[in-house]
Amino acid sequence: MSRFRSKRPTFLLLLEYGIYRCFESSFQYLPPRWVDRIGLALGLVAFYLMSGRRAIVFRNIRIACGGSLNHQECRALTRQVFLRNGANLLGGTRCMVMSDAQLQTHFAIEGDELVREHLSQNDSGVIFALCHMGNWEILSRVAHIIAPGVPAGAFYRPLNNPWINRMTKRRRQRSGMKLFSNKEGFHQSVPLLRSGGMLGILADQHAGRTGSLCTFFGKPTSCSPLVEVMQRRTGAAVFYISMTRDAPAHWKITVSASPQESVTTTQSVMHEIERVLLTSPEDGFWFHNRWKQAKSRPLRPVNSRECLDPTAITKPYRWIFVESLNPIIAAASKPALQHAVSHARHATVEIISPAPNCASLHESLQKLDQESSLPIDLVVLLSSQEEWGSSSLRSIASEVAGIAPKKNGLITIPIPLEESLKDPETWWKFFQILGIERSTH
Repeated sequence: MSRFRSKRPTFLLLLEYGIYRCFESSFQYLPPRWVDRIGLALGLVAFYLMSGRRAIVFRNIRIACGGSLNHQECRALTRQVFLRNGANLLGGTRCMVMSDAQLQTHFAIEGDELVREHLSQNDSGVIFALCHMGNWEILSRVAHIIAPGVPAGAFYRPLNNPWINRMTKRRRQRSGMKLFSNKEGFHQSVPLLRSGGMLGILADQHAGRTGSLCTFFGKPTSCSPLVEVMQRRTGAAVFYISMTRDAPAHWKITVSASPQESVTTTQSVMHEIERVLLTSPEDGFWFHNRWKQAKSRPLRPVNSRECLDPTAITKPYRWIFVESLNPIIAAASKPALQHAVSHARHATVEIISPAPNCASLHESLQKLDQESSLPIDLVVLLSSQEEWGSSSLRSIASEVAGIAPKKNGLITIPIPLEESLKDPETWWKFFQILGIERSTH
């Protein structure tokens, strides 16, 4: 906590904390079923108002479930995700002020005897590989619920508001839970596991360039290797937990052991997380950009820590390159474009050539998007701004790159090049900025 810094003024942080406490207190005396209904209603309101988040959830659902659901079913599931998460998040706020005895009436648990059996028969501890699913407050107490009295800890990311973070941390530690910062907790958590304790690790987040490149629902992305590293370092057993809202203000927790025939690797962890989320996709928290591409050099490989079997990629990234209507510009960009296509990794590349006009370009991309279960991840515009027009492509692709001095309503990755678009060297520089190095041969 001493290292926490926020860029927002202190008075805004205090105001936010005060509003949160008032909001929390207003639900403290309401029956949990009422809070559940209010949560569903707020989730529905958020579904209609939060268009940006709705697009992220829809994209994530298409990646995870698009092979078994059509577009209409994915949209219906997106709506259910908003409703269910509204109930889960508001229910967690209500559960936060409950005692352990009060909380017992709001969940049922299966498979917890597997954990206690392991702890009684082995000296090694237990790692819970968790994902953002269901009621987070119950999830944070799951180790204490399963084996009271056994030392337990969890990795956590400090909240952006230090007052809310301090309050949440104090509440989580009431039952004896130790919280380890992501940046400082590795060396503190190893002794906990070696002494037979329990450790919770959220394993479903994007890990950036420090992670391992694995497939998650068949699509390559950066994944946290922490579960694998901790298991290899300590010999702890790995268990997975799913949480489903099976009734108003009531959740079902299912504990499952890691498959005995497989070695714990980051890839095997991600396969199990997939299985857990698919038990109830409505309860998954799909609101973060899990398969995001870097805005800086997006065509570059995800990271340098490789552990990915290329044959495991069943859902590659989709990149659309749009050539210029001007034949001179199109010819100038051709060598660099062909080089970029030949060096594209973990992605399928489609080229639209030429782009008749912005209106039909939007329609063409929309048609391409609807023809596949997988969303378009990146559109690269190989033309001048005059050819783009004013139609936004951001509703179709999560990222749009092109030559422009600054970000605007159409483009998310501006490339500030002032050279002539009719010069081939301009396009070599363009793709180099996007992450494709020029061949030296």
